[in-house]
Amino acid sequence: MLSTSVRRYLIIALAIVLTSPIPGVSCPAEFSDSTSRVTEANTPEWRETSPTRVVIRSTADWGRILFDDLNGTNSNGIRIKSVVGMGWLEGKDSDDQIYAGRKIPWPDTEYDRVIARKGDMVAFFKGLRDFHPTEAYADLTLEVNIDLPRVYVWLMTGGNGTTTFEIVSRDTGGTIWRDVVVGTGETQQVRRVMSAQPFFRTGRTETTVLFAWLCIAIVAMIILNFPIYEVLRQRLRTKRSKSEPNPLGLHIKGERDMEEGAEQE
Repeated sequence: MLSTSVRRYLIIALAIVLTSPIPGVSCPAEFSDSTSRVTEANTPEWRETSPTRVVIRSTADWGRILFDDLNGTNSNGIRIKSVVGMGWLEGKDSDDQIYAGRKIPWPDTEYDRVIARKGDMVAFFKGLRDFHPTEAYADLTLEVNIDLPRVYVWLMTGGNGTTTFEIVSRDTGGTIWRDVVVGTGETQQVRRVMSAQPFFRTGRTETTVLFAWLCIAIVAMIILNFPIYEVLRQRLRTKRSKSEPNPLGLHIKGERDMEEGAEQE
């Protein structure tokens, strides 16, 4: 068996290895929050989400999902970082249009007058009284202010159609968030509050690495509690004793030869 001091040193070394940070592996949100807030307290922390796809299915004249507040300052806690691609999945006419990006101008009505606003959005426009079914998409990289417990978006439509807004994870294909707005013939603006947690998920890299370290720990514990060192040492002794001549055996044999010679005389 290994001595107590040697075993203690091996356990301490294993604990240091298991608790040391692993390069290239991101920490979960609850751990990264406390370590990354070494910056200024009043500066919001924006965290990039996994790749997402915004899908809009509609029979309305037009529709948009606004990842911004009405003043264009992103105080809502979610914004567009970049646009990877956009297009139509079905129902596109020659005059249909789609927009996606940051701080895109859009008209709004305030006190019976039209004003120009800007914001992060995904939007489509088919034309007035165009109720044919259509489905548009935009692949985005979003950022979320993780200092906020809840975030929100604005859903806007025009006409009498029904519009479904859906945010889908590009990694898993699962739905992160979904809502429906039913048109009433007038322009509608509704705010939808949501949690930021569905936008983030634990990566496969972290799970694989943790499983590997767990296997290493189990193997190390087995080695520490099994007398491998003593077994190998005993086998080496046995092998060495068989390969080397036995001086004691030769001495006994010589004495026997001398006694036999004396008896013959």
